[in-house]
Amino acid sequence: MAVRERVRPEAGKLVDMAWDPITRIVGNLGIYTKIDFDNHEVVSCKSTSSLFRGYSVFMKGKDPRDAHFITSRICGICGDNHAVCSCYAQQMAYGVKPPPLGEWIVNLGEAAEYIFDHIIFQDNLVFVDFCEQMVRETNPSLLQKAESAEPRHADLH
Repeated sequence: MAVRERVRPEAGKLVDMAWDPITRIVGNLGIYTKIDFDNHEVVSCKSTSSLFRGYSVFMKGKDPRDAHFITSRICGICGDNHAVCSCYAQQMAYGVKPPPLGEWIVNLGEAAEYIFDHIIFQDNLVFVDFCEQMVRETNPSLLQKAESAEPRHADLH
């Protein structure tokens, strides 16, 4: 999909930065930015997923009341988020407005899920890249450099 962007004329030298794919995200997330380092500003930031999952197609013909049960199986990490989005869609479609306490309960559940998701993601999918054994096997010179580096502000800790 082509997107036309307007960039302010007073923007300094823009640097295009792209991280695509970020393969540790299910769905191959891509991030595209334009950064104005002179003015310390992110001028544009977009994300995209290059992997088609097809859950919107899969949901065709299904009872909408089952959407939160089905979509929560999309991801092994963030199923709750998909379920909540499905519930919001159901509420909008059926014209249901939950009471304020109901919103608080959903938000508390989402906060707990946020903590859970980040622990699972960081510990199991990210930190493995930084463990000593992995670095020793894949980049031994970096490990040697890290072990011999003098830590900044070591006198404060």
